[in-house]
Amino acid sequence: MKKYNFEARDAEGNVYTFKQSKTEHGLLLTLKKEDIKAASNITALGDFTEARVGDEGFYVFPRTITQTGDILVRFEQRADCAHRQERQIMSFVGFKRDEVCCLVRIKRNYQYTTVVTVKDGVYRMEIVFDLESEYVDPETGAAPEDIELELVFLDAAADYNDMAKMERKIRLARGEIRPLAEKCRREAVEYAWRHPLVRIRMGWKPSPSPIKHQTLELEPPMHVACTFAQVREIADECKRQGLEGVDLQLVGWNVRGHDGRFPQLFPVEEALGGEDELRRTVEHVTSLGYRISTHTNLQDAYEIADCFSWNDVILDKSGNGVLSGHFSGGYCYYVCPSCQRARALSDYPRVMALGENGMHFTDCISIVPPRPCHNPLHPLSYAEGIRQLASSLDEQRELFGSISSEGCNDYAVDHIDYGLYITMGDGFGHRPTPVTSEFVHLWEVAYHGTVLYNQSSATVNATAKSPKERLMAILHGARPTFYFYSKFRTGGQANWMGDIDLTCEEMQASVGYIKRGVMDYEPLRDLQFVYMDRYDVLGDGIEVATYENGTRIVGNFSDEVKTFEQHEIEPYGYRVL
Repeated sequence: MKKYNFEARDAEGNVYTFKQSKTEHGLLLTLKKEDIKAASNITALGDFTEARVGDEGFYVFPRTITQTGDILVRFEQRADCAHRQERQIMSFVGFKRDEVCCLVRIKRNYQYTTVVTVKDGVYRMEIVFDLESEYVDPETGAAPEDIELELVFLDAAADYNDMAKMERKIRLARGEIRPLAEKCRREAVEYAWRHPLVRIRMGWKPSPSPIKHQTLELEPPMHVACTFAQVREIADECKRQGLEGVDLQLVGWNVRGHDGRFPQLFPVEEALGGEDELRRTVEHVTSLGYRISTHTNLQDAYEIADCFSWNDVILDKSGNGVLSGHFSGGYCYYVCPSCQRARALSDYPRVMALGENGMHFTDCISIVPPRPCHNPLHPLSYAEGIRQLASSLDEQRELFGSISSEGCNDYAVDHIDYGLYITMGDGFGHRPTPVTSEFVHLWEVAYHGTVLYNQSSATVNATAKSPKERLMAILHGARPTFYFYSKFRTGGQANWMGDIDLTCEEMQASVGYIKRGVMDYEPLRDLQFVYMDRYDVLGDGIEVATYENGTRIVGNFSDEVKTFEQHEIEPYGYRVL
């Protein structure tokens, strides 16, 4: 292989040379933290990845949390353009050209952006590390940690599937992730693998709230969608329709409903029936042989909470509280990871005492990475925030027996048992970029078989939606996931789980959709323990998920009957070969 002098540059034009050391798979490139302490950002790998129009090969990089990607870029003729891919859920990119086929593993200890540019027929893919927003020790002035890139060289015939498989192989070998079978040694995970998740949003205030800074005097009213008594009715209907198992999860059971006063949880919302009714519901659900759990949130903080404190909030360099968003409780601020644990230790024993036996859900942690914190009470780097969130998930798993969260970012995969969706939304093909040649599928190949997941927020309530969403769930190895009252946003805001809902008003039909999802899943659920060998988009609507045991699921994402290896496949249908 050609020898490269790997260099990086900063925004001020300074050049840095990576220290190189050999690994079992290739090279480790390191920039020491002391050497980059004056930089606002560091840009790397552009020279190594440079290609020209007409060259054989590609770039590939992961999807964002809103599912733009995974993106494959071929070196085709294009007008000059650029694309910035931020908030990627996996910390690697891939590059293939001439004799080089390389997986570039990025140590997730800084916020970074993948930038692809095309100018005068020349392609470049660069990794830009953000040091400007980082917390820096005022005494040393050094950056928090070294920048590290691991170059893993693959056979010249390898493709993006091989890159994703290598990522899985390395992480398994290093103990960074584990097979799902190990997680299923916990009873609640074993149950979750077998049965569907049914979340029930019980109550909420307008979202986004017309009142951004809420007080008890100015708090908007809460809409009641489902009482605890109605939860029992849902469980009874599941039993009546013959569902062997259901994993129920209560959302918005807490005071003033979903996103109402987080991180405050108690008292249990009286408008839904109060704590006695909640306990009665837990007892009833478990008596049917089902499991039940609750949704909590440690990461978001609303000013109306009785436990709100500016001392807990992440501050930026200017000393301003960092906003997470604008939801039912008004403006929502990030709680620093270093402060979340105290809240959990305070409230979670009381949550456990309610009797839940399902897979507990903690919101946001696995989909929204932390921000660097400049609060002088608890300054925190991005890297330390990642480590603290992982530790928090581990502690919650030990408390509740199992743990789930909202997303499937790679820093969280080993620390959760289930992710509500890999990403929010369905960006495949709907959010085009100027550099996209194809949308491919990396996450499923890298992580299927290590964690339970739902493919995307678009595949929540899949069997109640169009045949496309149902097929997406099946092809991508999703656990069936359903939601009563997933549609809750107001003021014209988009509902990221779609506008097709399950409701108590249509309870028999709603449970019927759950039953259909179970019928789809049961013949395939053993594949949850099998790694995915590759996922190929063959064109003409045909996509194939191939598992390491030789099983192939062939889907037809078109409006016409298609033939694959002499097998006819109906529109939006599939065959298991």
